[in-house]
Amino acid sequence: MLRRGLILDLSIALGLGFAMGNAYWYGFHMPRTHARDNFYKALEEERIAKRG
Repeated sequence: MLRRGLILDLSIALGLGFAMGNAYWYGFHMPRTHARDNFYKALEEERIAKRG
């Protein structure tokens, strides 16, 4: 009984941890990273356009 409860608790914890980690990574982190990269790309293109 204790073993089944332990396995169930660990499975739920790992499953929820994985799901929440993916939600953070693909729902918040990656969009912000792409927005930052696009901002600096536009800034660099603007700097190059002004220079030459």
